Amino acid sequence: MSFKIFIIALIALLINSAVYAKKKVVRIATLGDYAPFCIKTTKENISNHIISPGHDITGFKGYCWDVLRESYHEMGYTIQLTVTPWARAMVNLKSGRADILFPTGKNSERLKIFNYSEEPTNEANFIIYIKADRNIEWKGLDGLKGLSIGVKRNFNYGDRWDEAINIKKYNVTEISQGFAMLNANRIDGFLGYEYNWDYYLKQKKMNDLYKKLASVGSTAEYLVTLKNNPNGQALLKAFDIGKRRLIEKGKFTKIKNRWFGK
Repeated sequence: MSFKIFIIALIALLINSAVYAKKKVVRIATLGDYAPFCIKTTKENISNHIISPGHDITGFKGYCWDVLRESYHEMGYTIQLTVTPWARAMVNLKSGRADILFPTGKNSERLKIFNYSEEPTNEANFIIYIKADRNIEWKGLDGLKGLSIGVKRNFNYGDRWDEAINIKKYNVTEISQGFAMLNANRIDGFLGYEYNWDYYLKQKKMNDLYKKLASVGSTAEYLVTLKNNPNGQALLKAFDIGKRRLIEKGKFTKIKNRWFGK
């Protein structure tokens, strides 16, 4: 390679590096089994997938994903997306391999280590599902003493649930696993997020097999970043501003209508 060609190649590399350095990138971690909010539709791994403004990804969809993606794209951000089981997504955030985790509810333990966006992505209502032929009278959490209740591993169910004692809490990995255990009478109830669990049952045409006890709490869900992430607050603010712009332009209403109807 001649010296002239070397200099030209070096200049091109420096220009490309400078352009990349100016690109606004946010590293996102989330889960894929949280329909209709976050839905992984491919068996392929989704790791560090790049989605530039105006584009989407094949194999992943959902209401919360649309809200997050379009909010950041509105602000000119490119998204680097990784989709894993929730526990691993949490590890990715805590280890610094991701800047943002979503959708995330609030509880006292999380508030110690996370900063939250001002704008939520969705709402979560905590409901215990039981078999339709069971007769469990709701008397509050104290009335569940001695019963076995399935919960989704590493999901937030609020401080009231965390503080409840004398309930046998059984961790499950998948929503389908929880309902299978309920069917087999291995647990007495399955504590879930109402909209997501209802969506699952509707898709499986299993609505009539279960009934609900009263709500044990609820929360809005947000984007979070580690408190010690130096860029965290700026990234959360970018989402907040982006979502508000979507609302002003009518794009947010279109997203809601697309998923839930008018």
